[in-house]
Amino acid sequence: MKRDEDLGALSSEEIVKRFEQLCIEQYDAMDREERGRVNRLVWRIHALEMELKSRPGDQRRLLRRFFGHSNMQVRLSAAHANLAIDYPAARREIQDIADSKWGPQCGDAGMTLINLDNGIYRPT
Repeated sequence: MKRDEDLGALSSEEIVKRFEQLCIEQYDAMDREERGRVNRLVWRIHALEMELKSRPGDQRRLLRRFFGHSNMQVRLSAAHANLAIDYPAARREIQDIADSKWGPQCGDAGMTLINLDNGIYRPT
């Protein structure tokens, strides 16, 4: 995905596929400790999520297909994206990730749960 690419021109399915691809790239970059790349991917993934959110009916629900995905970063990102849409299912997915002890995603998941419980994080 190029920086200047018009996400609005992509179908929701194309965005979902790119979401998965970029999350896998982010996982690999984390594994190689490429912090700059990880951070750049965060913004690209966020842009995809916001494009889905802006579509009629809030299309982030399409990312639920990644609950239980073999890549823990894909699972975590999809669960985060769905907290505002299907809180119970997304929270269960985040709890499962926290319980997995698969780092660093389990740490992120655990902090997400703490922040949700303390009212610090309010999904939109």
